[in-house]
Order: sequence, then C-alpha cells, then structure tokens
Amino acid sequence: MTRGGGTASAARAAARAAALPLLLPLLLATTIPLARARVDLYDPYTGYVDHAVANPAQASILRRVRDGMTDDPNRALLNWEGDYPCKQPWVGIRCYQGNDVTHLDLSHRSIGGDLLDAIAELDTLVELDLSSNFLTGPIPTAIGLMPRLATLNLRANRFTGGVPATLGNSSSLRHVSLAQNRLRGTIPAAAANNAKLTTLDLSANALTGPIPTEFGGVAALVELHVAKNMLNGTVPREFAGLARLRSFRAQGNVLEGTVPDNWGSGMLDLEAIDLSRNFLYGDVPANLANIPKLRELRLNHNQVWGTTPAALIALNASVPGFVIVR
Repeated sequence: MTRGGGTASAARAAARAAALPLLLPLLLATTIPLARARVDLYDPYTGYVDHAVANPAQASILRRVRDGMTDDPNRALLNWEGDYPCKQPWVGIRCYQGNDVTHLDLSHRSIGGDLLDAIAELDTLVELDLSSNFLTGPIPTAIGLMPRLATLNLRANRFTGGVPATLGNSSSLRHVSLAQNRLRGTIPAAAANNAKLTTLDLSANALTGPIPTEFGGVAALVELHVAKNMLNGTVPREFAGLARLRSFRAQGNVLEGTVPDNWGSGMLDLEAIDLSRNFLYGDVPANLANIPKLRELRLNHNQVWGTTPAALIALNASVPGFVIVR
C-alpha cells in the first residue's frame, strides 16, 4: 500500500507540474490586470471609476490657470502635465464620477500670482477653493457665470478690485467666501439676485457703502458676514423676513441708526447677531427676545442706551450659553 500510495502521489505532482506552464498565462491574464485596475480606476471619493480617459481640453485650461500662478514655492503644480488630470489626479484635482474636473482645491499652498479668466472655462467645476494663499489682482468677473460652481472660497488672499456683481447671475452658487482680502468699492446689489445663495462672507476687506437691502429677499441665506469693513448706512429692516438666517455679523463698520425693532417677528433660525463696534444708537428692542433660537447678541461699543429689556435679561438667565454684550 505504501508503495502504491507513493506512486499515486508522485503521479499527481507530475501532472500539476505539467499543467503549470499552461495555467500560468491564464493566471497572469486574470490577476495582473485586475491589480492594475484597482490602482488606476479607484477613486477614494467615488469608488471604482475609470479615470484613464484623456481630457486634453481641461488639461490645457488648467495649465493656463497655472500660468497665472507665477509663485509656487512648494511646487504644488509641478505634476500638472499631460492630458490626464483625473488619472492619479493632479495635485488639488478631484474628478467626481468621471473624467471631468469637478473640484479644485489648492488651499494653504502659499501660491502667489493672479487668478486668470481661464478658470471660468472649467464649466464642470463644482467647488473652487484657493483660500489661504497669496493670490493678487481682481477676481475674474466670469467666475459668476460658471454653470455648476456651488462653492467659491477665495478667503485669505490679496485680491483687489471689487466684489463681482456677476455672482448674482449664478444659478448654482451656494457658498461664497471672499473674506480677508483687499477688496474695495460697494457690495453690489446685483449679487442678491442669486436666490439660492446660502452663505456669503465678505468680512475683513475695505468695502464701503450700505449693506444692500436686496439681500432681504434671498430667502435661502443662512450666514451673512460683512464684518470689519467700512460699511455705512443703517442695519436693514428688510432682513426681518430671512427665516433661515442663523448668523449675521456686521461688527467693526461705521453703521448708524437704531437696531431694527422688527427682527423679532420672522427670524426663526437666527442664533447670532453681532453689531458691535459701530455707531448705532437708541434702545435695545425688547422683541429681540422673541427670536426663538437667539443665543448671541453683541451690541457693545455703540451708543445704545437705556436698560436691557427684561425679556432679554430673562433669556440670558434661562438659556445655557446665552451671550449678551452691550
């Protein structure tokens, strides 16, 4: 039995050895391409998507955008070469569910230079984040005409010129931050034509003129921040109908007049009001206590007089974390 069993085992081993050369090409054909597919086709945001299709048109546009960014000390844009911006994606590039560039994020990369008009030719772009760099010059007006752009973050750069009025022409923009730049001029009333605008931050620039009352008609607004500019005029009573507004910050301007006494009626979601460091005067409206979600009210460094309404004092005492500074 031992000899017979050994003979059978030897025969099976010989058969496997003979079959191996025939199986090897099949194994290679099925395993190696699959492994490559998992490298080439995997997108951390969308899973397995084929990004191996060339997109020479958008690659060319991106290189033209790069041409304006003349100072790139960290060489972040060095790999922007070839025709495949989505395959093993170029730095800052994301292509959601396909081979069109949908996200461009070059924030915090110490990039200097100008933002050229070519950026507006990326008509599939959904998000543009160039915040915390050293970009200069005007913001391209065509940026408000990009058909799919939903988020525009140019915060903390050195942009000059004005706020593009074309931001109001967009039917897709939801979130806009142009804070901490060197923008001048007035806030264009036309920017309020975008009915879908949710957040707008223009803080820490050198903007002048009034806060456009037209923003009182943008029902989608959740945050409106215009602090630390040189805005004058009054605080718009027209904002009383902004039921979704959560935060309004306009501190550090030269606003005059009284605190609106009609804000307690329809501002159902308002949590924070900061009107400190202006030139407001008059009494603190008692009906501010009717704003159901109010947690922060800052009126200090104004000329607001009189006693704090009892209703606000009671709110301050009964709501944990409530802040009232006057």
